[in-house]
Amino acid sequence: MDNKFCTECGFELLRTAKFCEECGAKLIVSETNKPETEVTEAVEEVEEEIEEMIEVINQHSIQNADDIEIDSRVLDSMRQILRHEFIENSPYEDAPGPIGFGQTISQPFIVAYMTDKLDVQPSHKVLEIGTGSGYQAAVLSRLCSEIYTVERIQGLVQQSESILKGYDNIKTKVGNGYDGWEDNAPYDRIMVTAMSDSIPLKLVDQLKYEGKMIIPIKHKFPWGWGFNGRLCLVIRTGTNHMLAPTYDKKSLIRVQFVPLVRD
Repeated sequence: MDNKFCTECGFELLRTAKFCEECGAKLIVSETNKPETEVTEAVEEVEEEIEEMIEVINQHSIQNADDIEIDSRVLDSMRQILRHEFIENSPYEDAPGPIGFGQTISQPFIVAYMTDKLDVQPSHKVLEIGTGSGYQAAVLSRLCSEIYTVERIQGLVQQSESILKGYDNIKTKVGNGYDGWEDNAPYDRIMVTAMSDSIPLKLVDQLKYEGKMIIPIKHKFPWGWGFNGRLCLVIRTGTNHMLAPTYDKKSLIRVQFVPLVRD
C-alpha cells in the first residue's frame, strides 16, 4: 500500500492513517467521498469567499468576544468544509440561515467561537447535541477522533446524513438531546447547539473528569437586541456516580439560539 506524509511534520504514514503517529495531527480526509483533487478544486472555486468569511470571523472575535483571534486549527478546518453544501443561500456571510423544519444553521463566527472555546484535540471523542445541517459536526470532525451527534428531527438527520456520507468519524442518531448518547459515554467534549433553560445534569454526567461542554443557557430576563441567552463553558469537576455530577461554569458571550426541546 502506498504511503503518504503528514503535512505538519513530514512523518511518513500509511495511506489509511487518520492521525500522525509522530505529532498527533488530524489528517485531511476527502469530504462526501470525493477524490482529494476534486475536493481541493471545489475549495479553490470559493476560496475568496471563504477567506472573507475567515477575516470577518476574526474581526468579530477581536471586537466582540475575547479580543483574540480564533485558533488557526479551527479556521483551517472551516477553510476545508464547503459551507455551501450545507446551506444554499449566502452560505459564507456571517449570518445564520434557515435549513428547514423551523431550524437554522449558526453564523460562521458562532461556529468558530464555540469550537475554539471547546479546545478540541485530535484524540478527543465529542458529543454534539443538535446536528442540524451537519456543518458544525463536519468542522469538529477535522479536529477530533470521533463525533457522535444527536438530532430530534428525523428529516434533518436524513438530510445531514446524505451530506456527511464521506465523514467516517461522524455517527448520527435521532434522539432527545437532553438524554445525550450514553452508549458511547464518557466524552472529552460536548457541544450543545440549542438553548437550554439550565445545565442538563445528564449531559454533564456523560463528560469525563475535567471534560468540557459548551452550551447556550436561556437568560431569565432577556436583554433584547435579538439575544435570548448566553454561552456557558462547563467543566466537570466530580465523578462520584453516587452523587449528582459537579461542575464549574464560566459565562461567555450573549447569543440567540433555537430552544433545546425536551420531547
